[in-house]
Amino acid sequence: VALLSAPGLRLIEGFYRCDLQCDQAQLGNLYALLSKRRGIVLDDDLVEGTELFLITALLPVVESLGFSSELLGRTSGAATTPQLSFSHWDAIEVSPFWRPTTEDEREEMGESYSTYDQDRLTNLARRHIDNVRRRKGLLVEEKIVVDAEKQRTLGRAR
Repeated sequence: VALLSAPGLRLIEGFYRCDLQCDQAQLGNLYALLSKRRGIVLDDDLVEGTELFLITALLPVVESLGFSSELLGRTSGAATTPQLSFSHWDAIEVSPFWRPTTEDEREEMGESYSTYDQDRLTNLARRHIDNVRRRKGLLVEEKIVVDAEKQRTLGRAR
């Protein structure tokens, strides 16, 4: 427990180098998908004599699950199946166990930064840990009752 609360603790995540080709008409959809999955575009070159672009990007390994099928769906098949090869490891800047302590930190980051409401959780490292724990069936700190003040009416309005 003392090790987990160490202030310098960081989570390391792997990155894939992603090489793919896409038609010029679907390039916007490709960039939107890469952005949604925290991808970083390194290079995009137009193939002379065609409307194809060669795109090289970095994609977190965690975000690569289901990427190919979503890419083909979003681009209507105009993008090729991505060629993924391991690139490097990189540390996530935020500690997974960091909590706002001062009033300024609470105002800037919000209470949801440290609470365990998955819809509003912005701590990326914490979200990765919770997803792995949930997938393995381990205990995850979550709020069971989110809004205790609200009354839920099950009857229909007439």
